[in-house]
Amino acid sequence: PKNYDAIFQFYYKRVCPNCQKVPKDPSICLLCGTMVCLKEACCKSTDNIGDNEAVRHSVECGAGTAPFLAVNSATIVVIRGKRACIWGSIYLDSFGEEDRELKRGKPLFLSLERYHFLESQWLTHRFDHTNRKWILHHNSL
Repeated sequence: PKNYDAIFQFYYKRVCPNCQKVPKDPSICLLCGTMVCLKEACCKSTDNIGDNEAVRHSVECGAGTAPFLAVNSATIVVIRGKRACIWGSIYLDSFGEEDRELKRGKPLFLSLERYHFLESQWLTHRFDHTNRKWILHHNSL
């Protein structure tokens, strides 16, 4: 959607389809649109792998690499193998600035330029070349 408020209202207090709980940090896979629990341990696999839901989903949906929109902060989290990074946001305010963690409360709108840049990085597998602040997620975020 062009307006971030529509995303926030739709996913706020929405129940996770896996654990049937309202996640503290709901995230949306930007590849398929599935909502996942990003940081919670509620949806960890039971097969002793220990991956949380977002890490497991990145393997199943994106062959190990997937961008997620963190609903409560409007930031993109990229999971790539055993690493993760905060990419930034594709939603900007009227001045073209990010509102990390939604602290300013300004309306946010889809930046087609940022969206196309994220899409280009995904299609060309260039996340490693443009993002320098990767962390090891150790199967939890």
